[in-house]
Amino acid sequence: MTDTHYIERKDLTATEIIDAVDAGSRIVIEIEFLGKPIRMAIRKRDETYYCDTPIKLLTYETEAEMRTCLERYRLAKPEEESSSGDELELSSHSDGHNPK
Repeated sequence: MTDTHYIERKDLTATEIIDAVDAGSRIVIEIEFLGKPIRMAIRKRDETYYCDTPIKLLTYETEAEMRTCLERYRLAKPEEESSSGDELELSSHSDGHNPK
């Protein structure tokens, strides 16, 4: 079973998000869009990265493309804000539970 981690926009850097999905986790990012909360799921299957949005499924063949998506939509914290040497702990929730 895939671990699902719920975070908010800019909780993690693009590198931290990509490392987590490369390790087999799914990252669900809650954002506000047009005044309403929505969730975007970042995951990887085989060698393809996926960004599931309520409107569209985005697919990326490379880590660089996935990083560009995370940065374009401002889902990730800028890399320079990363705390050096500190591991960020993700809170795991099963797919059926509301994280809040």
